[in-house]
Amino acid sequence: MTQKMMLTTMAVTLAAVTATAQMPQTTSEKVVSGAATTTTEKLSGEVVKVEGNTLVVKMSNGELRTFSHIPDAKTATIDGKEVGVRDLQPGTQLTSTVTRTMTPVTVRTTTVGTGKVWFVVSNTVILTLPNGENRQYTVKPDYKFMVDGKPAAVSDLRQGMTVSAEKIVEEPSVDFATNSKVTGHVPGAATAAAGAGSAGGAKSGAAGGAGEAAPAAPAKLPKTASPVPLTALLGLLLVSGSFAVRKLRQQ
Repeated sequence: MTQKMMLTTMAVTLAAVTATAQMPQTTSEKVVSGAATTTTEKLSGEVVKVEGNTLVVKMSNGELRTFSHIPDAKTATIDGKEVGVRDLQPGTQLTSTVTRTMTPVTVRTTTVGTGKVWFVVSNTVILTLPNGENRQYTVKPDYKFMVDGKPAAVSDLRQGMTVSAEKIVEEPSVDFATNSKVTGHVPGAATAAAGAGSAGGAKSGAAGGAGEAAPAAPAKLPKTASPVPLTALLGLLLVSGSFAVRKLRQQ
């Protein structure tokens, strides 16, 4: 068996044993943020059920939506008063303006490992690591190693070269920030208050009107006639009395 065949056999054997092995590595991580975008959405609905920090709302489109784990500090302005989620009543009409800020974030992880080329063929490289182990790696043809501070393709590698390899993994994600302001009112509350006020006013007005319609009785009756009829009446009584006396004497 020639030396080349022996090396190939060893490479295959090492591949079977160390195919999933990793180089000793130094890892660094960098977070890169993109441009943020902001959207605003208006929601409205009616409170159906409240239990603890869970709120069920029938949205304006008829959909039932459950809002869970609402913070205790979250409040809504209902008819001008600050109300906690636990104090919301079924039937309350809510309106919310929700502002969402989305920021794209890329987590860039860079891993660098070093080793000495023990064998290379095509895009397969076997490196002797600093701890003396031989490990196999399969790389893309355009992948660049660093040899003496200069980039080198896999085809440039030769046995005995000390190389460093760099692997960069980028994981995109999105950060969300949400801010909402909730207002609402209880149907009928304002009407009831207005009705109560009107009733009170009417009652007060009626009482006032009754007082005005019943003036205090005068201390003396008003003088409504002259003394002439009274004098005539007295004269008539005297004449009648004289006739009566005369009649009694005759008898």
